[in-house]
Amino acid sequence: MTSEEKSNENKTEESAQKVIGFYKRQAWAAKVFEKIEQENIVEDGNGIVLVSSIIQSSNNLYFPAFMRINLKENGKVAGAYMIMEEDDSFKLLPLEILLEEPEMEELLPLKYRTIEKIEGDTYQVNWPEFS
Repeated sequence: MTSEEKSNENKTEESAQKVIGFYKRQAWAAKVFEKIEQENIVEDGNGIVLVSSIIQSSNNLYFPAFMRINLKENGKVAGAYMIMEEDDSFKLLPLEILLEEPEMEELLPLKYRTIEKIEGDTYQVNWPEFS
């Protein structure tokens, strides 16, 4: 393994440790959004919205996250970003990068729910429950 590969591996492990979540109650995950100065739904103008959401892992732990929802495809998830706290700010980490970390495999299979109902989203059939 090259030194660059080791460095990248250490960065991923550090990221997994700094991810906000692992809560036993979804209300604690929802509280995180009170600290982040962003609307719950942000439109990009191309039919995709970034939505404050809560992820429920396979072992019933909760994580605040931002989901990219494609409204042109009736609410299909186009991406997910986990929230990391870094110093006095927040950083978003794509879920697929985080899932490379063995300790994060317990997230799958996951369920999610958006904080607010998304008009035109046919994938969240159980909203406000997890889908």
